[in-house]
Amino acid sequence: MHIAVCDDQQGALEHTISKLAEICPNSEIMSFHKISDLFQKIKGGTKFDVVFMDIEWDGEQKIGIDFASELYKLSPKSKIIFITGYPERYSQQIFLKNTNLRGFIAKPIDVDVLRKNIDKITDEIALEENRKLLLKFNGVIIGVDPDDILYVESRAHTATVHSTDGGYLCYEKLDELAKRLPRQFITTHKSFLVNMDKIQRIERERVMLEKGMQIPISKARYNEVHDCYFRYIASSI
Repeated sequence: MHIAVCDDQQGALEHTISKLAEICPNSEIMSFHKISDLFQKIKGGTKFDVVFMDIEWDGEQKIGIDFASELYKLSPKSKIIFITGYPERYSQQIFLKNTNLRGFIAKPIDVDVLRKNIDKITDEIALEENRKLLLKFNGVIIGVDPDDILYVESRAHTATVHSTDGGYLCYEKLDELAKRLPRQFITTHKSFLVNMDKIQRIERERVMLEKGMQIPISKARYNEVHDCYFRYIASSI
């Protein structure tokens, strides 16, 4: 597990890290005394499974809840656990912004409460691993989170799974992959599967994804794709 601890109070930062090291000794734990350092690390490609975020920051106009909301845009899968010495002051505010909130711990940190939060996160990560799409190519097996997949393209005897992290080749037919993917995926063309969560708009001959990506829709499938997409969106509201 990759853990980040963010706190402007050095003593509190060291205390949290020491307790985490006892509870999960095999985890990689990084400390951040400045929020800017955390964001720079994430923008550089580092991913954290969980971020312990202090709420009050001296000298900052924003609070940890604001920073967690900004973090959600950069790294939506990073789970947030707020820590604060003023739990009554912030207990209602923590739900007012979009964050991947998974816990709320009062200072001084109770080790049992901390352990229960870590156990909860560990269970969630295990479930996420189990739902990954396993792809095999040249003897190498890779797990890809379906939520990260933009679309799947079939060519000849291989399929390429295009995700936010890059493309992954596998020897598998498109219809077989479709059976192993969740309901958010739809076949727009005999050679393409698309994640409906990534669709920005549907045109007559194509679907538009993020960053201007265009995926073709065959004439025979247009009505089906159009109707299925809007049913999916309506059910997700």
